[in-house]
Amino acid sequence: MENSSETISKEKKKSNKFLVVNLVLVGLFTVSLITNQVVFSKTKKLLGINSAVSDISAKLKKIIGGNTKLTGNIAEDAVKISFHQGVPDIYGTEMGVSFEEVQQAMDIMKQYDPGYGSNKISLNADEMKRYIDVNIKISCEYCCGAKSIIFENGEAACGCAHSQAMRGLAAYLIRNHGGEFTNDQMLRELAIWKGRYFPKQMIQKVTEQLQSGKYTPDVASLLLDLKLPKYSEEQKSAPLPSDIKDLPGMVGGC
Repeated sequence: MENSSETISKEKKKSNKFLVVNLVLVGLFTVSLITNQVVFSKTKKLLGINSAVSDISAKLKKIIGGNTKLTGNIAEDAVKISFHQGVPDIYGTEMGVSFEEVQQAMDIMKQYDPGYGSNKISLNADEMKRYIDVNIKISCEYCCGAKSIIFENGEAACGCAHSQAMRGLAAYLIRNHGGEFTNDQMLRELAIWKGRYFPKQMIQKVTEQLQSGKYTPDVASLLLDLKLPKYSEEQKSAPLPSDIKDLPGMVGGC
């Protein structure tokens, strides 16, 4: 029969063994967490997520500065007109979308696309007339190259995520807030999101049209309720600032 001292010694050895095993497991778990974080960080970098967030936030928000009043400087005004921040009025909180989370917003809005959506909105005849009137005036030319995001009969002209999101938002607003938005105001909401999808191209497009005084429907909708300053002839021929030219061409998956 073992004496008490031998029993205590064995218990201590067993306890020490369990302690070592636990320390090894904790160490492995810690290494795993660090490895996952590194891999996730590298993946974000490869996918361009960091560039989209940092470039736009750092360069454009400095120009906007929380002030939507136009300044008379074409380059600055083009940014203010094209690049919106925060949560959209009326539908933003309701849908859970923000201009700061472009990909997440696209995923939410595109589910309502009458053609491709996982939660399709079916429109009646009167709603479809409005849907066509709004969507026929805007395109996703920087991604899929379509002249409009729909055909004249209302069917989807492109299956890219950007156009799905714009069509989904249009259908959602017509169905749920048709009395709060005119067709032009709905087009403006789509154009605002287009500015977040394609910041570089839309800022350049707005700049060029402010210089020429000739506007496409999407840019014209962005000018609703805005009083444009009188721009000098020198500004009308000035090139885009280099920091705007360096912005990302597309945010969110196509």
